[in-house]
Amino acid sequence: LAVAQAATVNLPSSIALPAGSSTTRGFVVRVVQAPAEATVANNAIRAYKQINGTLTDASGTPVPDVSFGGPETGGTYAVDTVNFEKDAGEIFLVNLEGADLGYFPSQVFPGIPGADATTDKFATEVITYLDLPAGSTTFGISTTAERTDVNDDDGFQVFFGLNPRDFFNLKASEYERIAPGFQAGWRNENQFTVVAPSAGLYPVRILYWQTGAGTSQNGASLTFYTIESNGTRSLVNDPNVETSLKAYRDTSVAAAKGPYIAEATPPSGSEGNPATARIEAYIFDGATTVATPDVKLFLNDAAVTPQTLTKTDGKTYVGFDPNASRTNPNNLVRLEYKDSAGTSYTNTWSFGITAIGGSSTQVTGQWDFESGDLSATVGTPLAYFDGPTGLTQQGTQFGTTTALGIPDINGVPAKVMVVPGDLKREIGYTMTHGIAPNGGGTRVNQYTLIMDVFCENNNGAASLLQTSSTSNTDDGDLFWQGANFGQGGEGYNGRGTLTGGTWHRIVAAYDMAATPPVVVKFVDGIKQDDWTANQGLDNTRRSMGPTAILFADGDQDERRQMWVNSVQVRNGRISDAEAFALGGPSAAGIPQTIPQSNVTGMWDFEFQDLGASIGSDLQYFDPTYDSAEGSAEDKTTFGTTTELGIPDINGVPANVMRVPGTLTRQIGYVMDHRIAPNGGGTRVNQYTIIMDVYCENNNGAHSLLQTSSTSNTDDGDLFWQGANFGQGGEGYNGRGTLTGGTWHRIVAAY
Repeated sequence: LAVAQAATVNLPSSIALPAGSSTTRGFVVRVVQAPAEATVANNAIRAYKQINGTLTDASGTPVPDVSFGGPETGGTYAVDTVNFEKDAGEIFLVNLEGADLGYFPSQVFPGIPGADATTDKFATEVITYLDLPAGSTTFGISTTAERTDVNDDDGFQVFFGLNPRDFFNLKASEYERIAPGFQAGWRNENQFTVVAPSAGLYPVRILYWQTGAGTSQNGASLTFYTIESNGTRSLVNDPNVETSLKAYRDTSVAAAKGPYIAEATPPSGSEGNPATARIEAYIFDGATTVATPDVKLFLNDAAVTPQTLTKTDGKTYVGFDPNASRTNPNNLVRLEYKDSAGTSYTNTWSFGITAIGGSSTQVTGQWDFESGDLSATVGTPLAYFDGPTGLTQQGTQFGTTTALGIPDINGVPAKVMVVPGDLKREIGYTMTHGIAPNGGGTRVNQYTLIMDVFCENNNGAASLLQTSSTSNTDDGDLFWQGANFGQGGEGYNGRGTLTGGTWHRIVAAYDMAATPPVVVKFVDGIKQDDWTANQGLDNTRRSMGPTAILFADGDQDERRQMWVNSVQVRNGRISDAEAFALGGPSAAGIPQTIPQSNVTGMWDFEFQDLGASIGSDLQYFDPTYDSAEGSAEDKTTFGTTTELGIPDINGVPANVMRVPGTLTRQIGYVMDHRIAPNGGGTRVNQYTIIMDVYCENNNGAHSLLQTSSTSNTDDGDLFWQGANFGQGGEGYNGRGTLTGGTWHRIVAAY
């Protein structure tokens, strides 16, 4: 069975309503349809704007609704089940191999066809309160997928929240294409599982959209059902099935019926928004109402005055144009309002902008030992942990690499500090880093530690940092061990490039507020690992209090003599691209300004695997087929150009990956690109992919990229074909310079 199985979603207990708060079974459905001549996008933004009545055309004119409204409040419809099909055609579900999965009867979408007698360009909102048992429940949603080249599949999103219409509710599922590439009218099934902390009624919103009928007779459908462990599928709230999961269409809980945020932009969690982007929100009245004097807006915790604050037909619009020259890329918006019952509401969201400036983090402490003491280049001087005359001070030395008899740094003498290697808990250097608590905790959860260090060999372990005990009475928290660094189980994963007898630049970039919490490790610009120890926010082994201790180990068994040229701490996690750009050690110390880079992923195959130079490792699309343990006869291979018998690059041998040309959908490499949705959409709309590639000849077509199906069940989306590259009609226009038998650099900037 090929399905889009989303990760399990844990529902918060705060959204559970009492069982007796709803009494009327069913769903509340609202449909809005654009006129036949209107041009509308095929995405979620269009759908929620259409439902909200805020959708406009290119000229800014509101797009009218031509659907037929229902008899219930607000022109809605009350239905028992969600099993809609534009022509009330039967819903047969099969997998990609043609095996039957289930069958459902159907009903037409309420209000469709509309006044234009068409079944296109409409959005549907479904509201209900699900009677969930404690524990896991798996759901399925079937919609219609068209041929991949039609690009007109149905779409949906599912949200859970106390007020089911709130814009900031928890997204539990959304459409993913699982369909043959060139078959029309495919019933596409997506599954998702929710975990309820306790039995109760959980408010749900399904947002569905359809744009064109496509090439088939089955161009629009929406079916909502549960899936048992044995594969049995049952409509939610089916009155003819006693065991069907119950759903209710109303509630007596005031919090579920009050005013709510219906829209907010720039999108929460998005990056790369223009600095000029207007901050906008719509507050919709519910059973209670909102007056404009009771609306307050804050940007980065500072109260601001919206340039526009109006209310029409129960919809309050808030618009604010922020200072476009602000240099902080991080933006936190807080919207507060009060309703007619005196209840206060607060909503927050954050987004990133493209700001002019340098690195996204700032240096708060740096120590370069140029003066032969613990003074700071930036920030507060280090302090001997056990006092100005203790063991640390007695064992510490300062001098040049030449005078101390150790290698210079890249052939250049440098002033360094010698850290004694005694196994004593008294030894260490107190670092007052100057970073305020961050990441949402009471400790420092987001920071970067960088060191230019030298150790004679890789024997034993050497503590680099102590965060969990300011008295240094327990184990250190970051160690050089063998040819890697880290701590604990799987904490020492790496490339083995932290070798003794050589100067190295170590980067440990911490983000304990991330999901999952991560420490990104680099040595000399070479990525070692995304160390996901899952210690969590404010965990003392990964976060810092006001101070930490360098080179200290409280259990007195993991210390080595070390030489240090420079130490730097930054208030935030630097990006992989910045860590890559820092490269190796320098006699001049660690640079405070790091060149800006928008690179989120890079793969160079220097270690003859799928590891990343920047970002996430590539993954074999089907490791059971194509990997070292796979069943394929012709597998992905790695080696030098010389070893693989192909031309070197500009006469220089290079480590490369050979991609097999077998005609099977099992071959491919999953790329987690790490780019947040941008361009104002819910997907990544602005990006650049660059490849250095070689193909023996220009015979046939060669897929370079697949974006439309994460299950790789339809046509690729970027191809090398002949002596050009692209896709589709007029997609291969070019100069004809992409020739076989030669290395090329391809750039596709979207």
